[in-house]
Amino acid sequence: MDNTALWKLSYGLYVVGVKKEEGQFGGSIVDAVAQVAGGDKPVLVLASMKNNLTNALIKNAGQFALSVLPANVDPFVVADFGFQSARDVDKWANVPYSLKDGLPVLDCAVSFLRCKVLEFKEFETHSLFICEIVDAQNTGNTAKPLLYADYQENMKAASGEAFKKFKETGKPPAEKKAQWRCPMCGYVYDGDVPFEELPEDWACPLCGVGKDVFEKVE
Repeated sequence: MDNTALWKLSYGLYVVGVKKEEGQFGGSIVDAVAQVAGGDKPVLVLASMKNNLTNALIKNAGQFALSVLPANVDPFVVADFGFQSARDVDKWANVPYSLKDGLPVLDCAVSFLRCKVLEFKEFETHSLFICEIVDAQNTGNTAKPLLYADYQENMKAASGEAFKKFKETGKPPAEKKAQWRCPMCGYVYDGDVPFEELPEDWACPLCGVGKDVFEKVE
């Protein structure tokens, strides 16, 4: 376990990934997450709305994955998992993801946790899950985690617009292609061939420096 992955927990936004049926998954946005104990078996608490399908799926499966969203996450991701129900749609079909020990994790996440439910308490509107963190890993995404306050201030309206467009077109936004910039002259590669697949002797068309000095644009 990489304990530094736990440092990215905050009052932010997260996506739960949980088994629905064989080969199918449910999930939702959650914000009430906190690590409450450390040691060899760190403990996390998560509050989930009782009327969400994800709540029932967590109780049934007894485990889930938690994707820590980056501050620069596409607003559609928040809309996809927060503005519709897994009873009606396959949310995971709309976003790039990978399976970690059989559970879905967003490819854009800055870190992810795999959690085993120890017990849960029922309140009027939410269930409080007390969980052991079985695994926690950073993904290599160096962006800062998305804070709830930043979402409310800077992203909520954009998420609404992204969801509106999705409902109109029936298609999620196309995955953005990574860009690479020459640090010498500022040229940004935007060709059809992925930058990683260019020949090793490829050079900047403006100043001639090699491919190896190009920097990925975050």
